[in-house]
This record gives sequence, C-alpha cells and structure tokens, in this order.
Amino acid sequence: MKIINYLSGITLAIGLMLAGCRKDKVSTVITVDFTVDKVALTAGDSVSFKELAQGTVSNWHWEFEGGEPATSNLSGPTVTYKVPGNYSVTLTLRNAAGEVTLTKEKMIAVGYSRVEAAFTQQKTVALQNEKLQFTDISKGLPASWKWEFTALATGAIIRSDKQHPQMNFADTGFYDIRLIASNPDYSDTIVKEKALHIIDPYTLVAAFDADVQSIYEGQRVRFTDQSLGIATEWAWEIKGDAETFRSAEQHPSFLFEKAGLYTVTLSIKNEVTAHSKTVERFIRVIPVDGLVGYFPFNHSINDEGPLKLSVTKKGQVGVEQAGRNGTTTGVGSFDGSGGLMVADNPGFNMGAGDFTVSVWIQSSSTVRMMVWQESGKNGSKDNQAWLRLNSSVTQYTAFNTEDAAGGSFLALADPGNIADGKWYHVVAVRSGLVTKIYINGQKMTERSSTTGIKEVSNAADFKIGMQEGARSFSNYFIGKLDELMVYKRALNDNEIANLFKY
Repeated sequence: MKIINYLSGITLAIGLMLAGCRKDKVSTVITVDFTVDKVALTAGDSVSFKELAQGTVSNWHWEFEGGEPATSNLSGPTVTYKVPGNYSVTLTLRNAAGEVTLTKEKMIAVGYSRVEAAFTQQKTVALQNEKLQFTDISKGLPASWKWEFTALATGAIIRSDKQHPQMNFADTGFYDIRLIASNPDYSDTIVKEKALHIIDPYTLVAAFDADVQSIYEGQRVRFTDQSLGIATEWAWEIKGDAETFRSAEQHPSFLFEKAGLYTVTLSIKNEVTAHSKTVERFIRVIPVDGLVGYFPFNHSINDEGPLKLSVTKKGQVGVEQAGRNGTTTGVGSFDGSGGLMVADNPGFNMGAGDFTVSVWIQSSSTVRMMVWQESGKNGSKDNQAWLRLNSSVTQYTAFNTEDAAGGSFLALADPGNIADGKWYHVVAVRSGLVTKIYINGQKMTERSSTTGIKEVSNAADFKIGMQEGARSFSNYFIGKLDELMVYKRALNDNEIANLFKY
C-alpha cells in the first residue's frame, strides 16, 4: 500500500507539471495586429506605428514598402514616406514558440504635396548663342515642367518641357523667364522679369575679380578677367597712394609691398568697341610690421595673418557678404550665442609688451558685450586684456589690462556709446604703462597704470565676440565685426588714422 501511494504521488506530480507546461505554451501564442496614427499622408510626412499584439513578444520585424526606414526592429517605429503611392506594411512577431506575420495591403496612401515653383540659372548676363543651364529646384515633387523664355524686344517665345534645360538665345536684349511646375494634384508658376540679358559677342562689358581683397604687405593678389564679350586686348591699372601696377595680361598677378587702399581699373577692347570698369577701394593692404593676427572675415572666420592660427567656433558665428564703404567683401556676424576661440600661441601672446588691437564694430545692442579678450578665464586679477561695450552708463567703451597686481581700466562715457547701428573703427593700444582708446582714427582717452605694466597673457586662448570665465562663457557680442587686427607693438597716431581710412 505504501508503494502504491508513493507511485500515485509521483504520477500526480508529473501530471501537474505537464499541465503547467501546457498552460505556459498556450500563454506564449501571439495574436498579431498593429495600427498607425494616420493612413492618408502627404509626401514627406512621417507617421508612427504601434503593435497591438496579444501574448509575449520577444522580437519585432517591420517592413515598410516605400518608407524610410524600409525596415525596423522597434515595437513602435516612426516612418517617413517621400514618394506618392499606396504602400503595404508587414509586421512579424516572434517568441520562443514561433512567429506570426500580418501584412496590411496598401495600408498607407501617400498623396502629392503642393508645388512651389523655383529655379536657378547659370548666368544673368550671357553672350548671343551661348549655351546656358537652367536648373529646376521646385518643391512638391513636380512631374512636368513648362519653361517660357520671352524676348522683350521681339516678343518671341522659346519653350522647353525639360526639367533642367540647356538653352541658347539668338535675339539680344532682355528676357522674362516663366516656369510652370506641376504634379498630378498641384501646379505653381514663377515669373522672373528681365532675368536674362543676352548681348552681342562683340559688345564688351568689363568685369573682374581677385582671389583675395584684404591682405598684408608682401602678399600677392591674382586678378581674374570676368568680362563679357570677345575682348582682344586688356589694360589693367591698380593704383594706390604709394604704388601703381599696370599689365596687359588677361589674368595678371601683383605683389603688394606697401600698405594702403588700391583702386582697380580694367579696360578691354576689340576691333569693334571698348569698355572699362573701375572699382575704388578694391584692394586693402595693411602694415605687416608687428602683425600677429588678422581676421578680415571676407570668406571665412580664419586667421589670415602670418601665423595662420587655429580658430574654432562656439555657437552661431558666420560670415555675411556685406561690408563697409560700399564694399561687400564680407563681415563677421555674431548673434549673441557664441564667439571664436583663437588657439594660444607664444608668437601671439602680448605678455608685458606693447600691443594694438584694431577692429571695425557695428551693433545696436544695449547688453554688455565683449568684443575681444586676450587670455583671462579666472576672473579678477587674472592675466588678461579686453575690449568691452556697454559695461555701464558711464563705461560704454571699456579697455582693460590686468594681472595679479590689479587692473588698469580705461573707459568712455560720451562719445563712447557706439552701439547705435553704425560702423565704428575702435583701436585699443598699450604702450608701456599707457593704455589708449581710439575711435574713427582719433584718440579719445588714455591713462597710465599705477600698478606697473600688466602681464596680460597666460595659456588661455584669445577670444573674439565673447568672454571666457572659469566655468562658462558670457557677454556674447551681438552685431558685426570686420578687419580685426592684432599687432605686437604700439601703433602711432598716424598709423591708426591710416587704418581708419583702410
């Protein structure tokens, strides 16, 4: 009897275990389903999917016809559809018991978006019968294009149905350009009046450029003839206060050894006609003696001085094709979120020596702003020098040199308030114990340090457009800067007046 009871107990235990296993197996069976937040889309829209499975899921595999991404292993992926059409979605779910798959045919319907017609053109002025490229940049996935080029002098219309046509024009004069871009659901039209000027090949229009327009003494500039028409002769004249260059080459280069502003004239001619163009203040050449940093902001934020120091951006700092005195060679643009870091370099450090920092400034902001800062970082009595605007109502323009012995602080009230939207040339000079501020070529104020010559440099970087503190940056500049120059010597009154002219 005992043996029978014992065997019965084992049988019961095994039965319970098998029953439990059967129950677990049943609970792992998956019922697959899924949904999406919307099924009707416009090309470019994104949607989010969500699985609605019953049962334990250990792996998801989605397949999105026409979608980006095309597949996903997430439980709730987001997918973008850029091309119109009707698209299926497949979801496969897996666990230890196996896998199940569900496909919803043509679940997603993607329609066309509105068209915004737009185009670019290779040239705005071109020669008669010259081949020109026109490029469609319309938005909204257009599928057809209708171009019309209307000669204003004759009324003749040249047409094309290509997306990016290459065209040539026999009639001289101005042309209006019309583009109609369409997709199956939408259409849009853009018209540019007098967008193209076609000239006779023997009609000359002088034009030129240079590889660089702001340099220091001893650098070479290469000029490029960009004239329209068939010229057979060229005559260049590059004239400054101290030297003049001439050449009959089409693309000459010149070595500039004397500082100043240079006016450039190019005269061209052929057997039928002639034309010339003059641009004043086209080339700017600054003195090289003592120059250690030069930031013209013409095409980049780079240091174009002799040391070519490494420059990095913090925040939003860029270059705008704007300028002063009618030029558009470029200026540095600061929006109050960042500045530039110029890598520390022994050749750049001012230390206890004389120095000059010259810069053009345009701002309308009333907040406290750092224009430039040498070294610093650890606050009061750290080695540093800086130029700041709007320190207080009596310190609109402030220049400070400082070290462990204290600071030698120099500030202007009126007429130091230069944050009025106009361009100002501001120069800070340290000559021995004396510090000076110049505005627009004129010395405004100076003082002599009562605690000795300040040792203004340490291992910290030179900053443009912001102040560096021990834990963070602050006093970001808002506005534009141009032609920032750093000299390891004290420029005299005449040199500073000349920089203002440049």
